[in-house]
Amino acid sequence: MPGPIWNVHPIPERRGAWRRRVVRIAAAALLLLPGGMLPAAPLETRNVVFVTLDGLRIQELFGGMDPVVSGNDKQSGIYDLKRARERYWRDTPEERRRALLPFFWGTLAPQGVVFGNSGKGSRVTPNNPLLYSEPGYAEILTGQYQKGVTSFETVRSPAETFLEYAQRRLGLGPMDVAVVGSWGALHNASARRADPFFINAGYEDVPAEVATPRMRVLSDAQHDIMALWEEGRSDAVTMGIALDYLTTVRPRLLWISLDESDDWAHARRYDRLLDLLQVYDNYLKRLWDAVGSMDGYRGHTTLVMTTDHGRGRTAKDWVEHGEKTRGSEEIWIAVIGPDAPRIGEATGTATVHQSDVAATILKLLGLDPKEWNPAAGPPIRAAFR
Repeated sequence: MPGPIWNVHPIPERRGAWRRRVVRIAAAALLLLPGGMLPAAPLETRNVVFVTLDGLRIQELFGGMDPVVSGNDKQSGIYDLKRARERYWRDTPEERRRALLPFFWGTLAPQGVVFGNSGKGSRVTPNNPLLYSEPGYAEILTGQYQKGVTSFETVRSPAETFLEYAQRRLGLGPMDVAVVGSWGALHNASARRADPFFINAGYEDVPAEVATPRMRVLSDAQHDIMALWEEGRSDAVTMGIALDYLTTVRPRLLWISLDESDDWAHARRYDRLLDLLQVYDNYLKRLWDAVGSMDGYRGHTTLVMTTDHGRGRTAKDWVEHGEKTRGSEEIWIAVIGPDAPRIGEATGTATVHQSDVAATILKLLGLDPKEWNPAAGPPIRAAFR
């Protein structure tokens, strides 16, 4: 008697057809998965470092020193034009941005994708119509425009933020999610609940049980360093604390919020803004070098960057932003890491929204954004390979 049917081998001349039939059956079975979709390849990202640069315009990010602003002596506020031009002026926008942000454009951008150069068919815009910090951060953190959010001075986020959801859904401890920022109101912006994870923001000392020697020095120094405005501390303090926190505590999700890019613009000092952006570029190098130096982070960390609002386009109004200032709706997003397409500057993409940032980060962490907030913007499809 013949053996069981599963022991019968196909005759040689039909071997290829038999294999194709097996493949078709397997594919049909896979299509019965939820949503009728083939399972996606697992992502390499395990950690996300999220960086916001307050009020950084697309003009500087994509074009370096802006001829419109720098060409107006009275409206630019440049103290030494000769010095500024020697440092930052080049003949083309691509050369100027490389002079201003050499690490970002030379090293980071080629490892991912940067959205927002409207001149090349890539547009990023908020859904909130107010176009200043509080509504911008609320949209970033909750994935949608939060009507009624006009200040975080005394009011907490009205909805669970993606930081809280990631902590809850991944079962992370209070130190595994962290926020380090220059603006004190981040305590209220970051979470609907009172400080569910580590937050160090504004003129706030790092707790003794966490502080490294450098953190203790920075905690003391921040009270002696006069920042441009009293609302926030020096970004040098913030970045120093953030770097030490990253390398010693090793969080899964870290938000670093820098503010002085907005401050120098409001002060109408274009030369100082350009100088600061070059400092930021060095911060990013130190940050990415730190990521690359650590096992568990190297090759498994994605850097996501964006801004809360744009600014005016003219020599007169580049210092301002808001619903009445054209250009305030022009923002940008960068996604750098192992799961991002290595295309650098995006061109000819569908419009991306500020509300898409949260879902993109959650997807990178292996989570379903729709389970968190069905009304949130979707993950940025073009930010994944």
